[in-house]
Amino acid sequence: MSPPGFHGCPNVDSLDWFEMANVSRKLVTTSDGVRLSLLESGHGRPLVLLPGWSQSAAMFRYQLEGLAEHYRVIALDWRGHGESEKVDFGYRLSRFAMDLQDVLCRCDLDSVAVLGHSMGNAVLWCHWEMFGRGRVSQMVVAEQPPSLLAKPEWSAGEKELIGCLCDAEELMRNCAAMRGPDGAAFRAEFVSGMLSERISPEDRAFIIEENLRVPPDAAARLLFETSVADWRDVIRRIDLPTLICAGEGSVVPLASQRWIRDQISGARLEVFPAEEGGSHFMFWESPKRFNRVVGEFLGGLLPPGDS
Repeated sequence: MSPPGFHGCPNVDSLDWFEMANVSRKLVTTSDGVRLSLLESGHGRPLVLLPGWSQSAAMFRYQLEGLAEHYRVIALDWRGHGESEKVDFGYRLSRFAMDLQDVLCRCDLDSVAVLGHSMGNAVLWCHWEMFGRGRVSQMVVAEQPPSLLAKPEWSAGEKELIGCLCDAEELMRNCAAMRGPDGAAFRAEFVSGMLSERISPEDRAFIIEENLRVPPDAAARLLFETSVADWRDVIRRIDLPTLICAGEGSVVPLASQRWIRDQISGARLEVFPAEEGGSHFMFWESPKRFNRVVGEFLGGLLPPGDS
């Protein structure tokens, strides 16, 4: 019997973006009544995948396929994202962290490995601060600096180490542009700047399309929320086995990912070379290597051909 708030839904192999017969879509109702969509494949120890800002579970298609032989892989659509319910409330990191907790509880998931990409890590860190070890036993941190927003008093060296990508004026300008009449074009250019030149036009278009499914106001609110947070004090207290995945060609300063590694005892840093898909989206641009690295960290084996 499924836990309360958990509903099985039809198979998704008919969707044109996903040619897999072993992926299912399920819905979880959060504690504040929002229906969240999950994509699930495989069996075994659960691995929960958390998308980044304005991304969707569909963007983890290569992980849902490549890691499913050894893990029960679950990718989450945040509220307002992908196939989840579009609502006009709750676009805060604290609420997203509660949504993650609702998913873990409704699906009865314990000793879970959680992999966050970009903003997904901010949610994961917020969840860690709120719930501690609880149901999470391992973390994979892909491409999120401790703080995106630079404070005026920080030196250039500090800003690089912390991973700052904007100041307050630029942040407010970007949020306003997303809500403006040319918001879709702005967001398309914004996301495109995080991808490498190696990515195909079709893949680039798909990633941008997924981003634009999020309502403009929700996207702007989340960008603001994610940018102003400073997670350094939380990161220093993490005591779980942690893997950090960084792209050499990413917009995120590599120094900030090294800083995260140095704060967490025993943490491992894997740097993906720029010429091998090491962008902000290395899980999409270099999926076989990404899956191998994650699989080795989690302690499982991968099928032949994925090494």
